[in-house]
Amino acid sequence: MIFFQDTVSLVKVIITLLLSLASWLLIRYPAPFRKLLNDRPALTLWASFIGLRIVPFIIVYLIMDFAPRSDTEFFYKKAIGAFNGGMVYRDFLSYHAPLFGYLISLPLYLWNNAKVLIPFMAVFEFAIIWATWQYYEPKRPDALLMAVLYFLLPMPFIAMVLSSEEDIWFWGVGLITMAYASRKQASLWIGVIWGLSMIIIKSMAIVLVIPVFFLVENKVKYVLGLVLIGLPSLVILYLLMGDAFLMPLQHSGYHMTPNIVSVTRPFLSGLYNQVSLTRLNSISLLITMAISSYIAFRYRHIGYRQIFPSLFILTFGVFMLAQPSAPGFYLFTYMVVVLYELLQTEDRRFGYQLILLNLLISVQPIIWVLYVGMLNYDDWQTVFASGVNTVDYLIQVVEVGLLLVLVWRTFAHLKSLEQATTRPYATQSIQTGRSPVS
Repeated sequence: MIFFQDTVSLVKVIITLLLSLASWLLIRYPAPFRKLLNDRPALTLWASFIGLRIVPFIIVYLIMDFAPRSDTEFFYKKAIGAFNGGMVYRDFLSYHAPLFGYLISLPLYLWNNAKVLIPFMAVFEFAIIWATWQYYEPKRPDALLMAVLYFLLPMPFIAMVLSSEEDIWFWGVGLITMAYASRKQASLWIGVIWGLSMIIIKSMAIVLVIPVFFLVENKVKYVLGLVLIGLPSLVILYLLMGDAFLMPLQHSGYHMTPNIVSVTRPFLSGLYNQVSLTRLNSISLLITMAISSYIAFRYRHIGYRQIFPSLFILTFGVFMLAQPSAPGFYLFTYMVVVLYELLQTEDRRFGYQLILLNLLISVQPIIWVLYVGMLNYDDWQTVFASGVNTVDYLIQVVEVGLLLVLVWRTFAHLKSLEQATTRPYATQSIQTGRSPVS
């Protein structure tokens, strides 16, 4: 097997397979697990967090003394730059929002080591999963089961324990805006909150900021909220460092997989090679925001709290499919929302599809980076140049197919939400800001 050439990759594959099996058991036999878990929900969540985040961290990084890899190492470089009093963009490299490096530098005061970023990020993840469980618990009797399933799935595990990714924070921001959706001055506060996300996390929030414009009731106040945060931030950044604050725009300089471009490149490479990657990314970003904005406008009558989770899934699902520079781990951004919003325990087929998608997105980067050399498949000769290339390309095709199914299911879910508004109680719920019973 190709994975045997690298010990770390082999361990990663074994962990992925074991977590996939555990996830399959949970979906295949939900009843006994639900009966076992529901008696003590808080204990279950803490046990899941400790057993599937903290214990692996202790084993991998403290006992086995593995060095952090992937984005953790890159995050540490910007965290140490901020820790030492450097100016973001000017004194140290960062493709994130201006305050992100300073936020992740805080745990360095406890332990100045890249490893500390993993439990730091895991705490944020746990808080978001806890809040998600509390939000859906009144509506879903299997809400606790979905939280446990999330912790078991391979992609969130690898994204957190091995890479300390932060993209799930966007869903955390979304939860906060949903809490404000039924309050006075909701539009203003939603604008302020999304504006803060763009200076704390990263500018990728723009894919949601524009579609949300069509969801809020008072669009002027929403824009005012964005301006209250954005305008002073831009002025301060420009005064401090000139145009160096545009550094995050350079992040789209690499081809990633899987996406529609990567799988159609063998027969459309002539077209793709005539357009720069930066322009391709810009076009795909516009496509993503156009589709998401249309959906927000089309279903705006359902209400912010009802439509936002589906809009969140659809936005990042389309983004992954359309953006040539979007890596597969962006699935981590919205995986928990998919479980709560789309997956029903009786729908085992969809559950198995999600497990397969998690498994493939966890394994495929190993093949593409280490054994294919991050090649673009510009022709069929390259695809069939070796068995590894062929396997990698076929995996990408399956991944893209599963992502398309996921986006299609989200469209179908939106239609079902719209149909639910015709029921008297559902209509009353939307008007009062409460979620209808599904």
